[in-house]
Amino acid sequence: MLKTIATSCLLFTAATAYAQTAMVTVENPMRGSRTAGELAEVSLSVLPFTPDYATTEQGDTLPCQITYDGLVVFPCPALKGREKLRVTLHAGCGTPHPTQPRVYGRLYPERQMDFSFENDRIAYRVYGPETRRRGERLYGYDIFLKRTPEMILNTLYSRQCDSGMWATVSRLRSMGKRELADDVYQYGFCYHVDHGEGMDVYKVGPTLGAGAAALMHNGEMLFPWGFRSAELLDSGPLRLTVKLTGYPMALGNDSVTETRLLTIDAGSNMVKATVTYSGLTHIGDKSTNFCTGIAVHRENPEEYMTDRERGIVAYADLGDPDIYRKKDRAELDPQKGITFIGCIAPEAGDCRFVPLNKETGGATGHVMTTQRANETQTYYFGHTWSRNATAAITNMQQWTDYLHQYLEQLRHPLRIRVK
Repeated sequence: MLKTIATSCLLFTAATAYAQTAMVTVENPMRGSRTAGELAEVSLSVLPFTPDYATTEQGDTLPCQITYDGLVVFPCPALKGREKLRVTLHAGCGTPHPTQPRVYGRLYPERQMDFSFENDRIAYRVYGPETRRRGERLYGYDIFLKRTPEMILNTLYSRQCDSGMWATVSRLRSMGKRELADDVYQYGFCYHVDHGEGMDVYKVGPTLGAGAAALMHNGEMLFPWGFRSAELLDSGPLRLTVKLTGYPMALGNDSVTETRLLTIDAGSNMVKATVTYSGLTHIGDKSTNFCTGIAVHRENPEEYMTDRERGIVAYADLGDPDIYRKKDRAELDPQKGITFIGCIAPEAGDCRFVPLNKETGGATGHVMTTQRANETQTYYFGHTWSRNATAAITNMQQWTDYLHQYLEQLRHPLRIRVK
């Protein structure tokens, strides 16, 4: 017994000897409160060690993540104007604290090599190379609506791609029981119906969808179309970053390749997008603009917002009107709620509604930001859902308030001091 106690004391002493801490002060420089969720960032270069986790003065434990670009990130509680948060970073303190993932993403080979990603509030799909190979003209970002903070993508995809369920549907159809087969699909495993976690009722088609970017040359939109490769740089638990490399596109005499760096953080309704073009010679040329856009659909053609001064556009989408059978629409349409979508392009020179030459895939045009094209541009896109209780945003005014708040926090980043 005495030997066991002595051994335990030695182990505790050894662990304590290697334990390291650093004090970090996080300050809100704004006069008003920070209400849009965000992560605090500390450069690893100013720390003598790599932290495992953080604690606040109040004794709360905060998870940490080391990012691919040399940062330590941890959740920052909503700080009031000029308020400071003092945090202790810890390393070498034994077993790291388990952290529930609040971001997730991967390639989905079972569904045409989509790359889909999510956090505890929102989820997106970027259509994969198989979609392009099939000639399906799906250009922009698709949305998976969420009403739970849990990670839902694997559940939605596994349900939608269940070969056993599809075999049952095919068997019923071969027996002439098409109506029953459709019932099994729609109410049994279709991810266009909310089975408790969320669903996909957003319509993309040959548009920029929910916030994709594109080049516009001499008034013609050069739509992105899928991606050649995806490299996951950060995989959580607090931040996900993916690098998507596109296919070469012809722009005048140029062969241009687009690279997208997409970053999503826990607790946020927005995604940071850094878009780089290689082979682009029309830099600063009046003939070539960089655009970010949201498809405006005929069901709700005028409920969009443009803020040219801040480079913000927003839209309220009602979902695909044809996604359910006519006989089911009275029952299922109400579950679609309203999807509020936004883009923030701080360097934009213009924001406006730009109509399509003709209605395409139910879209009448895009509400978009534009700016002179450069090799690299950064903007932000995001959404929320009126049925997501965590976000508590149910109308366009609340959504535009969120976008303005998010921009203010971008303009006034948290001040970090390390001791």
